[in-house]
Amino acid sequence: MKENPWLRGLNDEQKHAVLHNFGPLLILAGAGSGKTTVLVARMGRLIADQICRPDEITVLTFTNKAAREMKERVIAKLGKSAKRISAGTFHSFGLQMLKAHYKEARLPKQFGIIDAGDAKAVLRDLIKEISHFAKDSFDLEKLLAIINRWRETGVERSLADDPYEDLAEILLPKYIKKLELLGVVDFEDLILRPIELLEKHSGIRETYHRNIQQLMVDEFQDTNSLQMKLVKLLAGEEKNLTVVGDDDQSIYGWRGAEVQNILNFPKYFKGTEVVRLERNYRSTEAILSIANAVIQKNSHRHDKVLIPSGYEDVGATPESFVYESDEEEVENISDQIQFFLNEGYHYKDIAILYRSNSQGGLLEGEFRRTGIPYSLTGGSAFFDRREVKDILAFLRSAISPNEISVRRTINIPPRGIGETTIKAIEEYGHEHHLGFPAAAHRWNKTEIPEKTGEKIESYFQILKELPEYVLMGGPDVACGDRLVEYFVQIGYRDFIFKGFKDGATALKRWRLIEVLGRVLDSFVGRGGKTLKTLKEFIDCMELRDTVDEGSAEETPDKVQLLTLHACKGLEFPVTIMIGLEEDIIPHRTLGTSIDEERRLFYVGVTRAKERLVFTRARKRKRYGVWRPSAPSRFLLEVPESLVSAYDCGFRPLRTGERETLLADLFKKLEKQS
Repeated sequence: MKENPWLRGLNDEQKHAVLHNFGPLLILAGAGSGKTTVLVARMGRLIADQICRPDEITVLTFTNKAAREMKERVIAKLGKSAKRISAGTFHSFGLQMLKAHYKEARLPKQFGIIDAGDAKAVLRDLIKEISHFAKDSFDLEKLLAIINRWRETGVERSLADDPYEDLAEILLPKYIKKLELLGVVDFEDLILRPIELLEKHSGIRETYHRNIQQLMVDEFQDTNSLQMKLVKLLAGEEKNLTVVGDDDQSIYGWRGAEVQNILNFPKYFKGTEVVRLERNYRSTEAILSIANAVIQKNSHRHDKVLIPSGYEDVGATPESFVYESDEEEVENISDQIQFFLNEGYHYKDIAILYRSNSQGGLLEGEFRRTGIPYSLTGGSAFFDRREVKDILAFLRSAISPNEISVRRTINIPPRGIGETTIKAIEEYGHEHHLGFPAAAHRWNKTEIPEKTGEKIESYFQILKELPEYVLMGGPDVACGDRLVEYFVQIGYRDFIFKGFKDGATALKRWRLIEVLGRVLDSFVGRGGKTLKTLKEFIDCMELRDTVDEGSAEETPDKVQLLTLHACKGLEFPVTIMIGLEEDIIPHRTLGTSIDEERRLFYVGVTRAKERLVFTRARKRKRYGVWRPSAPSRFLLEVPESLVSAYDCGFRPLRTGERETLLADLFKKLEKQS
């Protein structure tokens, strides 16, 4: 009997999922188990066997890219008829429904969609209308998050006395009314209003039940309560519903994802057939043994074990390194990268994973110092932060000024040098063929009002004193600490705190300056406390061609820097997980979400294909103070037999390293003789 082409190359469990015809189906797809291949084959097989037509299949995803990829793969094999498959995100599906039924949704035909920025602007206007709140400053992002959460789950106030919740309670009905008056919807409406249509209009509900004969949902572990409600309404009585996901990779609880949706799916949909995809085609047995050992510590999960299926041997033993400080940690990561390059890997094969964006600053500084090219995904590059750019511009203006650096800093913190003064300096420079810095200096001495001259003079005095202050002090005085102190003295810290309504956000931004100071210390430690070292530091930090912000899948030969949340769905031959300490992972603010933090650790481990490295430090510097760090509980959950552990970076030489070191030594001796 001829094999169905849609089953070719699939294992038994994958075939089982593809051949399921009717009723609810839960596909528990472990990391690297080929879930996309299964969904594509399932769609193609249902159409080829005439179980349903292409236009009777609806696939809901979380990214347009995932929807596009699946649909294109079916079209490539089945032909143009597969173009009629409906595949898109939850929000794009909701938008199409609202466009088709705008009257029933009480919307104008040409209704608009507002993004988060527009939504915050609406809230800002509403706050101004409430006189007794008008004098207060509020973090609009935090306020919008509360309103969105309440719209999703219902208003449920916390026990704490929270002024944000007080205000949100007043604004919520006004916000909804305002959107209606404007004839617009926000992203929450793209799910809420379709739910309302399906609940209140039986005709619309029956139309969708008739048109959707097979409903499929990708990454089901990431659905929130509203999305789950929409899925239930669309599934109807027939419940020809296929959901694919992995509860062990549910890591978005902080933004509303409900892991209970996938855990309780068989309870919600009676008669559910459960298929477990446990064969992992990505990672070595050595890596999967660690992943399995750690995730089994979670009690509330679907039982499954990743089975290595992609490699003939066990693979290299993962390694764990502990360093004295986070500074030593990042310096040794550069050495780790060089080792893997010597083994034949490329920069693009290597990923550095960390829990929080704040961990990336020291690493970026080290990579700029050593010239390691890197690409950042899932966050803002450290050197693109406004505060970091400001400090570097001050240092540039003090040592070798240019027009960009002086213009950026001449009125920071505000000292009354406005656009009129800047324009006058520019005109003076044009008349006398001078650059902006020189023009400001000379104009200040000749044709300027006394008061304005004093302001400009104070600015140039700051620039004059800056390098002297930073480099002052004995060998035990860190230049980085002096840098931070100086910018406190000139009012830059106060300037930052005045610019943010939320003190916690301001403190995070100020901490960027502290991190930059520590990067400076790494330069001074090698080059000494000299003006030359300071200039080399500025030149190196301002280089733009070593960093590329973009997709980790579409970069040239660069090391990938990603948060653990941003790495989900990706894979790398070499994965280095850094900062594996308590209060980092699990995060200090998520003590009640240990299971999710463990899943985050598991996601990081399962990105690795061939090589896996763990690193941690015994102490970290926070807000200028060294604090001891304990190893992450998740690192301690890794059985000792599964990892080679090395203290303070000292370890036995790997195969080939001894020969390389000896060869280098002999070369140096030959040059000296």
